[in-house]
Amino acid sequence: VYRVSWLRAKARFSRWSEELCIVGYEMRWTVNWFKWKEEQWRLRLTDMENEERPPGLDCYCHKQMALWSSLADQAETQFTNVLGHPLYW
Repeated sequence: VYRVSWLRAKARFSRWSEELCIVGYEMRWTVNWFKWKEEQWRLRLTDMENEERPPGLDCYCHKQMALWSSLADQAETQFTNVLGHPLYW
């Protein structure tokens, strides 16, 4: 009975350690995804530089870039506060 309890506790500890590692990576991936989305909107804006476009499209692209940049900054700040150190690879 004690051996089974010990094995269960050991398995639970291993799962917790693995989950902690994965969450750190997920935090970094989230920030990188937000930055990637911002860059996609920047590329859309520069791709359309030479083309005629509706008047509001330029404004919409800038709004989306600001949105994704803000989300990246907020996520990085929040995750840094939770982890106690800056996000790095």
